[in-house]
Amino acid sequence: MSSDASTHDTPTPSDAVVAALDGSHRDDAVIDWAAAEATALAAPLHLVHAVDLGTPLSAYGELLTSPEIVERVEQESTKVVTEARDRVTAAHPDLAVTTALPTGSPSGALLHAAEGARVLVVGSARKNKAERIVLGTTSLSVVAHTPCPVVLVPEDVGTTGDGRVVVGIDGSNNSRLAFRHALEAAEVRDRKVTTVTSWNVEVENGVVVTEPGSPEWQTVDQRYRDMAERTIAEDRAAHPDIDVTVEVLHGRAADSLVKIAEGADLLLVGSRGRGGFRGLLLGSVTQRVLALATCPVAVLHQQS
Repeated sequence: MSSDASTHDTPTPSDAVVAALDGSHRDDAVIDWAAAEATALAAPLHLVHAVDLGTPLSAYGELLTSPEIVERVEQESTKVVTEARDRVTAAHPDLAVTTALPTGSPSGALLHAAEGARVLVVGSARKNKAERIVLGTTSLSVVAHTPCPVVLVPEDVGTTGDGRVVVGIDGSNNSRLAFRHALEAAEVRDRKVTTVTSWNVEVENGVVVTEPGSPEWQTVDQRYRDMAERTIAEDRAAHPDIDVTVEVLHGRAADSLVKIAEGADLLLVGSRGRGGFRGLLLGSVTQRVLALATCPVAVLHQQS
């Protein structure tokens, strides 16, 4: 690696916010969001751009092996992190910023960089808000397997929304842990948390509940609201300074979360692995939320 590139080889600082850069226009949203988060958390910011010298060049169909090609790639990669660092220091002059240009597969490099990090921030692409986000192989692997929380930042969002942190509650211990994360996230924002609980098909007194406002509907709705209140009660009482709103909606869980989270600062969802492989699978709700959400989404890895 050239001397210019080797100056960007700092290991990830402990508890840093790590921003994953790919050299595209999506980097701006990732850089700005990650820098704002690091500033709010009083944490260092680590900018990472992986250089995969084993990737064939589409124009030539050859590997990045010749000295000329390697040097050009290193120069372009160095430019990516240098310009990113300059963008951050211009907006946050007091923020501690380090950079890294690891070689190897992007997903492997980012997973390594995320070890010991506070959070990993990655970007996502969508042509407009009416279209779904399509996660590339690298992003999907990172979201599913990283050892720390991952925040997926759509390219068309700013650094802040309306101040809310939104989290799904289903009565499980995992949702209780997610609520705790939401409270922590709210501490550095506008101290507002919205919980979302949804129900779809329910039977009350032997009848499928379908009529909004009916006694059966109200009974089911209240049952879910009581469950949500019980789930969050202890942690909510420990944070009386945070405004918590409990929402109960009829419909699919992912759609309810995305609906309520529109315009929010952050939406939290969980990922649970199967067996001994934590993070191996992303649940269907998480996948749908990642595809449809218009605000930043934090994926929390939780044990089954």
